Parts: sequence; C-alpha cells; structure tokens
Amino acid sequence: MRFKTLLLSALLASFAAVTPASAQGRDRVFEPNWVMPAQGRGQEQEREIRPLREVVNELRSQYGGEYIAHRLEDGGRPVYVIRWRMPDGQVRDFRVSASR
Repeated sequence: MRFKTLLLSALLASFAAVTPASAQGRDRVFEPNWVMPAQGRGQEQEREIRPLREVVNELRSQYGGEYIAHRLEDGGRPVYVIRWRMPDGQVRDFRVSASR
C-alpha cells in the first residue's frame, strides 16, 4: 500500500511540474481587460479588439444569464461568437463585433 501511495504521489508531482509549461501555448478563455490585436496582413495596421469583459458585461446587462464560452472569428471584421446561458436555461450563441 505504501508503494502505491508513493508511486501515485510521484506521478501527480510530475504532472504538476509539466502542466504550467504545456498550458502556456493554449488560448486564454477569459482574462479581464484582455486586448488582443489582430494579426497584421501585409502592410495593414494592427486592429484593436474590444476586451471580452466589455462584451460579456453588455450581454449580461441586456439579457441577464451567464457566460459559458467564446471564440474569436477573425476576418475582414473580427467577431466574438459567445455561448450564453439565458435566465430560463436556454443556451444561445451571440455574434458580437469585436472591433472598437
């Protein structure tokens, strides 16, 4: 039993040491006041993207409910697609302009 406990502890410790390095490359799901400039194409200037927190606060004030997840679709006009749980429990996707 002691060997199993020691083995499990060593395994968990190795995962804890590896996780932060592997998590650095992942996209951030929600970070307050996060502004992400769009990737420039050729000579174009970088565009400023609205903070996700600003968009979430607008949706919350208009519809109530709660934020579930989002993705950023970058094209000619960047758009947040935000998955939202309405107060009655329904789940909806909102498309909101991400440009300032």
